[in-house]
Amino acid sequence: MDRSPVADAAAATVVVVSWNGAGFISDCLDSLASQEFADGFTTWVIDNASTDQTAELVTRHPSSVRLIRLERNVGFAGAAALVLQEASTPYVVLVNQDAVAAPGWLAALLEPLDSPDVAAVTSKVLLAADGRLNNTGVLVAPDGYGRDRGFGDPDDGRYAVPEDVFAFSGTAAAIRASAARSVGSFDASLFMYYEDTDLSWRLQLGGWRIRYAPLAVVRHLHAASSDVRSAAFAFYNERNRLLMLVKCAPILLVVREVLRFTAITVALPVRRMFGVQVPAAQQFRTAVRLHVLAALIGRLPSGLAARRTVSRLARKSRREVARQLAG
Repeated sequence: MDRSPVADAAAATVVVVSWNGAGFISDCLDSLASQEFADGFTTWVIDNASTDQTAELVTRHPSSVRLIRLERNVGFAGAAALVLQEASTPYVVLVNQDAVAAPGWLAALLEPLDSPDVAAVTSKVLLAADGRLNNTGVLVAPDGYGRDRGFGDPDDGRYAVPEDVFAFSGTAAAIRASAARSVGSFDASLFMYYEDTDLSWRLQLGGWRIRYAPLAVVRHLHAASSDVRSAAFAFYNERNRLLMLVKCAPILLVVREVLRFTAITVALPVRRMFGVQVPAAQQFRTAVRLHVLAALIGRLPSGLAARRTVSRLARKSRREVARQLAG
């Protein structure tokens, strides 16, 4: 893997994290090659040990792309953490391999970073299938579950105003590299899912703002790169939510959610035994939930150590930031 440092006069490093993305990567890179940004940008592809033709397509792409091929799949979180470690530009821009940026996307996305207290900017993400909204930032509920703001709504002007949001979506977002590093960067151990919300929560604790830029538009093939019905999705989603809470949330919220998750895990087989209908989704399978609890217990010492680090770096209290959670 080529990880030699790169001296870069550009203001932004635009990064596509790829994994077996041969069906998407060329369209994504085409859309990035057409972007204009006065202060300059470079494009990287971090390939997570793809086994298809992704790397070859990147190498042959007519635009100037730096390809970093990893020897193993470190997940989106690991690749994003690597970028913040390696990039020398003030801004790092993440875009999914299955997303296509509209003309003017990059300039609109980076503009709010002119405000020195803005740490990240999130795009307007449209569903490629029908043009409805996929994401206009991330909301976090009082139980710590994140959800896409505006998901499934028509793009009818309700989300046309720039505003602060709780969290950015890693689908297409710009990050002030110094701000992310100041709160510990991406947590590579999360592998995938909630890594963007986890970093956003720590940025909020650090006193930073996160903005939504409605003129920064991408179209996204939602769930094209992962199976949201899989056991792996359920495991990482549930585990990472709880690990995020351990690090970032007020202690009463942490205890409540861990106990609630445990109680539901115990109750599900009992309900089945008495013939009570239980949803068939993977997150309601006892084996998946026990796997989550085992992983949580195994990571609890490192999670509590991370919590102490978050406390040391924070400028706001956990209680103050938790007041921003969506009702």
